[in-house]
Amino acid sequence: MSSASFEVEIRGGEVEGELVRFRPGEALQGSVRITPDEDLKARHIYARLQWHTEGRGDRDESIIEEQDLFQGMLKAGTPVYYRFHFRLPDQPWSYAGHYVNIVWTIEVSIDLALARDPQAIKPLVLTPD
Repeated sequence: MSSASFEVEIRGGEVEGELVRFRPGEALQGSVRITPDEDLKARHIYARLQWHTEGRGDRDESIIEEQDLFQGMLKAGTPVYYRFHFRLPDQPWSYAGHYVNIVWTIEVSIDLALARDPQAIKPLVLTPD
């Protein structure tokens, strides 16, 4: 199983505990540091702005924007850095309810051939308040 360590940093917004809160339309900037545990041939390294629902009922999800950060070889033990940026949409807003939650995340993944894709997920909050 291929693996790598990820450190995802989000800049902008307002820090609230372990989460960063953004308003609709704001710019989100970030970076990721990836250190592969072994040599990896990355078909792609993607950064995705996405949301999904959790709770009762069917799961809904949507990738709002995807950026292709890199294609090529990653050397074992050698950290690499990539930057990403997204403009946040007007909706849906983050929501924590009794039956359903709407969760926003930044996902960074390494697309590998015939292997499970290593990934990191960083949650954020999108709200007009």
